Amino acid sequence: MIKLFEQYNNEKKIEHFCSKYFISNYEINSDGSIDVNGDVDIDGQGLSKIPIKFNKVTGDFDCANNKLTTLKGSPKH
Repeated sequence: MIKLFEQYNNEKKIEHFCSKYFISNYEINSDGSIDVNGDVDIDGQGLSKIPIKFNKVTGDFDCANNKLTTLKGSPKH
């Protein structure tokens, strides 16, 4: 039951992030990462970390001009 609650919360977090940064055409994977068919532009948002885990992004991934201290969460592909 707790695992289902955590999965639900994670999916809501992903949906909120994607909506906020106009990321569409994405799929949530079983490990909680997302695949995006298209571009991800989170440039200049003041982020200190990437709050969700990207797996595959078929377009550009722009995370410049933030306060990132790590690229953890950035796409594998």
